Amino acid sequence: MPRPLRLDVAGGIYHVIARGNERKAVFRDDRDREAYLARLAECRRRFGFFILAYCLMDNHVHLVLERGAVPLSRIMLTLQSAYTQRFNRRHNRVGHLFQGRYKSFLVEKELYLLALIRYVHENPVKAHVVERPQDYVWSSEGCYRSGEGPQWLDFERVLRMLACKRSEAIARYRQLMDGAARPLYEEAAAIARTIKGSDAFAERALLQSGEPLQRKRDWTVEGLAAMVAAACRLPVEALRRRGQDPRKSQARSIAAYLARREAGIPVARTARYFGRDNSTLVRGVLRLEAAMALDRQLRARVNAILNRIEEESA
Repeated sequence: MPRPLRLDVAGGIYHVIARGNERKAVFRDDRDREAYLARLAECRRRFGFFILAYCLMDNHVHLVLERGAVPLSRIMLTLQSAYTQRFNRRHNRVGHLFQGRYKSFLVEKELYLLALIRYVHENPVKAHVVERPQDYVWSSEGCYRSGEGPQWLDFERVLRMLACKRSEAIARYRQLMDGAARPLYEEAAAIARTIKGSDAFAERALLQSGEPLQRKRDWTVEGLAAMVAAACRLPVEALRRRGQDPRKSQARSIAAYLARREAGIPVARTARYFGRDNSTLVRGVLRLEAAMALDRQLRARVNAILNRIEEESA
């Protein structure tokens, strides 16, 4: 089975799980845990991301991070390398401490972030280490419950989702932890094995990251572009020439949108065919999607183009 995708989206919320190599302990005592958190805080200062929650278990770590400009892969490489070097020196050992690949899920904030926070804080209870989440000192649960924590922990960003007034937000957090929560994070299916969210959120994340969806149709960029151009009553050569004609720009966006959604063809490949910058065409597709959500006529037009292509491809 192929490895799950690594989606690096600026501003994305990530659930990161780092496990010990061969399921061995990555923390032998509290000094190790303190050292890990110190290096996590230093990475936050250096790379400019937000730490929303954490839980340090004996042989694995759960982190909830909100990415900034620096890719998650660089953050995790720096964090795990720095901690492993310190751990090996202190315990007179050599070799890998963590499994080769950390696991990460891109999480839709509005749908699953609160459920994720609860899931992370409940880990020690489910592992039968403590009876209540607030009894475990090596997670961010106590900071949320008390409203006090270190400066490097950005739990206020989550509390603001619960209520504007701080005392009310803390009370609602306690209700979240003590009551029956829906949806349950662990029950959410992972789209493309790496995204926890709605289909629309997954499609947008895959588009922004340049990753292909699973191929549904055996279409080529060249053939699809020609059919979209014909449906828009434009010569395909006109779509490949420079210019700012709104009709041509929209036709290119429609071709890239349908290629991406229906055939799993990356926008970058369509951009190369049209001789356009990848980021420019990505923005065009995103604008098209936003407009289709509000404009019934545009949505019907795109669907009509798709139906015509399907008929001609049959």
